[in-house]
Amino acid sequence: MNFWELMIRKDDYVVSFAMWLRGIKHKFSPSYFSLKRSLRSLPKEGEGDDLYVILNAPSLMKQDLSVLKGKTLMFVNRGFTHPLYDELAPKYHVFVDPKLINGVWPVEWLAEIHKKSPKTKILLPIEWSSLEMFKPYYEFINWLTWQLPFHNLAVAGSCFSYGIQQKFETIYFTGFDANGIGYELVQSDNSHFYGNDKELEGKSTKQFAIDLYMHSRHFHDLNRLSEYCKKRNIKIINITNGGLLDMFPRENLLPFLKESLI
Repeated sequence: MNFWELMIRKDDYVVSFAMWLRGIKHKFSPSYFSLKRSLRSLPKEGEGDDLYVILNAPSLMKQDLSVLKGKTLMFVNRGFTHPLYDELAPKYHVFVDPKLINGVWPVEWLAEIHKKSPKTKILLPIEWSSLEMFKPYYEFINWLTWQLPFHNLAVAGSCFSYGIQQKFETIYFTGFDANGIGYELVQSDNSHFYGNDKELEGKSTKQFAIDLYMHSRHFHDLNRLSEYCKKRNIKIINITNGGLLDMFPRENLLPFLKESLI
């Protein structure tokens, strides 16, 4: 093991321990444990079905998502602003970013999603289940009860975790270019299909140093996830037209649009 491999291995242990500490107060809550146990006892939703995870990279501007109509779809974060969202009527919509509970993103987004697509289940971390802010939306919220053992995959990791937990036959994903930080560094407005996240503008070089470190960890954990899936015969397929990710097999399922929808 060379020096850099040793440094990465060290970070794996440090991050894993930190994440365990962050969740420890929930692990000893009787109500949390009871809810988690009851949810895990429910039948698996994905057996015999495939899952299509739609992430928010700029590549969505040139991909024809209409061919996925009728499939089991999962959107994330601001994905509900996609012009085909109502038509595609995804089965799931995922939020795990603390910006939703810290007031950076309005909780009213949940009502907006429900209005656009009434049958969509909104998936949130089970650690948020006791928060008063979500009580008006309980009828269409489901709680995420399991996370892959890789802690730097953000919302994409939660989507993959749910797909694996629910035993979907194949998990396809698109809109994952993995180059958003490059757009932020050059102050472009193309880090996502809808432009830039306005709350992330004006970063200092100190913040970019952290972001670049986390981006490195992100790539590392994606490769770990790929190895995890190979050992367990879990199928995760990249159908993004473009992007950097080379750790998952690719398939060309989405036609290119002649003109941008956005």
